[in-house]
Amino acid sequence: MKKRLTVILSAIFAATVFLQAGVPQKKSVDEFLRMSNTDTTFCELTGVVSRIRNHERSRLFIDDGTGSALIYGLRDAKGQGVLALDIRKGDTLTVWGRRFLYDGRVIEMKNALYVRHSYGPDHNNVPKEDELDREPTFRGKGPQEFSKWVSAHLKYPKEARDAYSDGMVLVKFVVGRNGGVQEVEILKGSHPALNEEALRVVRKSPKWKPGMVDGHSVRKEFKLPIYFSSDF
Repeated sequence: MKKRLTVILSAIFAATVFLQAGVPQKKSVDEFLRMSNTDTTFCELTGVVSRIRNHERSRLFIDDGTGSALIYGLRDAKGQGVLALDIRKGDTLTVWGRRFLYDGRVIEMKNALYVRHSYGPDHNNVPKEDELDREPTFRGKGPQEFSKWVSAHLKYPKEARDAYSDGMVLVKFVVGRNGGVQEVEILKGSHPALNEEALRVVRKSPKWKPGMVDGHSVRKEFKLPIYFSSDF
């Protein structure tokens, strides 16, 4: 119950940051570390994850070449931490938050808000299809079941309808080690509103059962054509 309450409070905090903090100032790690202890400027840091000290508390370090910053209590807007976001050493991470001095000596970004991250070389190691012992599955079935789920949740954007626009949007995504859908992007687009709708739905995907190699869950890349058609 306590753990659940902590996650809920983290999600509320993240949402509050989005609403109240405004636009963050981009800073290097060195600039962030040199800020005054009384400076409450809302900052943006980007760096490579050099160490993950505690998954449960989302405690990690990022390095941008000018220094190393401790990020504590990292959450996204839904209250998800390092494990759920599938963050690993070597990934490039962007976070928002304020400087905090812990115990009078440790500088950190406390209750940081996850903005985005790109995957490092080791993280991006996606096995070939013939290397998988078990393919990823969606609700007990294959990619075809996911295609049906996407079709059922698509909404035809009014902007595209008014422009008499239809067509196919080709989306790439990765099913991560934890079964979450990640790295969603457009490979071949159509009308901008159709592109955004395709991204919106795929990003909302429920979790899959990840692929397996030698008893370990692995990442797998998929390409999904999404067709929009309407009788104008």
